[in-house]
Amino acid sequence: MEALQLPFFRTALAASFILAGIHAYLGFHVVRRGVIFVDLALAQMAALGVAVAVVLGRHGNPYHTYALALAMTMIGAASFAWLRGQERRHVPLEAFIGIVFATAQALVFLILEKSPAGPEHLKETLVGALFTVDPRHVWKTAVLYAVIGLAHWLLRRPFFEITNDAAGARARGRNLFLWDFLFYAIFGFVVTSSVQIAGVLLVFGLLVIPAVAGLMTTTRTGPALAIGWGFGFLACLTGLWGSVRLDLPAAPSILVALTGLLVLLGLVLAAHRRRAPARP
Repeated sequence: MEALQLPFFRTALAASFILAGIHAYLGFHVVRRGVIFVDLALAQMAALGVAVAVVLGRHGNPYHTYALALAMTMIGAASFAWLRGQERRHVPLEAFIGIVFATAQALVFLILEKSPAGPEHLKETLVGALFTVDPRHVWKTAVLYAVIGLAHWLLRRPFFEITNDAAGARARGRNLFLWDFLFYAIFGFVVTSSVQIAGVLLVFGLLVIPAVAGLMTTTRTGPALAIGWGFGFLACLTGLWGSVRLDLPAAPSILVALTGLLVLLGLVLAAHRRRAPARP
């Protein structure tokens, strides 16, 4: 593949694979917990932090920008953990997640409205900068995600207990607020880093679509995760290749590839299920 000879393509491919690896796993928890749009809301909170950094003139300092984005994300994480623990007979958590997303998006528009570079920064928060990301930033992100992956491995038992059966976990003495906040806080570190590389839209796509692909194929945790990872890697490679060939933005191309492959997988699974009863 000629595209692999291009340094910016290799960097973008490495970045997208790293993002797909962590998000496909987190997406399994998010989809099974039924909080599908939590990533979109937290990503938008991170974007709000970036917008604040732009207005304060701190966008040129990556540490200040990251700190502001992470602070906003942690506010969202604490809010979702608290809201999940409240009794809401008629208002599901997804409604509050949608409110946070819409409000954060509106605030980003309002904050950047008076900034001379507002439209450019707004575009960056949505579609990221995969083809211009610094390789050093990619490897720093990889190290951070490796540490987060280790933390999830060590805490896998309570996380999966709550993901698979929150009521049962509570009955066994699990503190849902504490574990939910820890999950969303760790999630916040991932989202804050991912948004700066890939933008809000692709971060959401990488979280939900590979996980849905895995769970469409099997309900077993291990195989579903493996399918999700393979699905995400294939979509990233396909989307980036198409982006280079057709001279299109990277993140939207990967997102369209994710959706296209999901539709194809759905058709294959539907055809397989139609043929299954005819087998002896």
